[in-house]
Amino acid sequence: MAARVFGPLITQPAAGRHSATLIMLHGLGDTGNGWAPVGPQLNLPHIKMVFPTAPTRPISINMGMSMPGWFDLKSLDSDDLQAAMGGKALDPEGIAESIKYVDDLIAAEVAAGTPTDRIVLGGFSQGGHIALKAFLRHEPALAGCAALSTWLEPSKMPYSKEALRRPIFLAHGSADPLLPPILAQTSYKTLNDAGASSVDFRIYPGMQHSSCPEEMSDFAAFLKRVVPDAPPSLSDLQGFSVKQLKQLLSSQGISIKGMFEKQELLEAASRLAK
Repeated sequence: MAARVFGPLITQPAAGRHSATLIMLHGLGDTGNGWAPVGPQLNLPHIKMVFPTAPTRPISINMGMSMPGWFDLKSLDSDDLQAAMGGKALDPEGIAESIKYVDDLIAAEVAAGTPTDRIVLGGFSQGGHIALKAFLRHEPALAGCAALSTWLEPSKMPYSKEALRRPIFLAHGSADPLLPPILAQTSYKTLNDAGASSVDFRIYPGMQHSSCPEEMSDFAAFLKRVVPDAPPSLSDLQGFSVKQLKQLLSSQGISIKGMFEKQELLEAASRLAK
């Protein structure tokens, strides 16, 4: 079968000095545009945000009608979900194809100068499923993974030992009608049984199959923890514009009042340099 065509890639450059990248995968039927508004809300000026779009494909639970999807889903009833959590394959070809696409996105970031330990994978629902599987298999390991309102079944495929030591943010709503919270709890056990040693598992009371301000605040805090803004080098600072220098100093709580010349700003910023 011919390779599917993935949709538009929404990229938000870092508002400040780029030192990390988040690749965030949307849920079934959505597009990269659906999650793009979250980028500015996270308020992390050092992180470049990448919002891919899944290929449009026939989806069985949508009566075969086409919509953006990372893989096919035949059903979301409790029996099928339990079978999936028992290790029953969902759509092996579609999942493998999407993981390969994510791997290519990671490779592009690395080729552009961002090391793997400064790249975070994230995803919601179906996108979270792909993000987890791509993250756990990727070598060298990425900085972390944020899996929102999703699931992960036990796998016979080996995971990267290094990835299992990296931070994972696993979040779910207590009132999710599509993917019941028991799936999140089972996914948490699956990760622990696989050897994951740094899983931050959170259930948000009353949240359905969506997000909430508290979850987004915790998501931002997770990103700050796993990819904190790295101080610029002296050579980096030399290439900064006056505006970028002012933004950097202000973000560090340093007053720029009375500073008008670039050299003044450089001297102040050089104290932050590594």
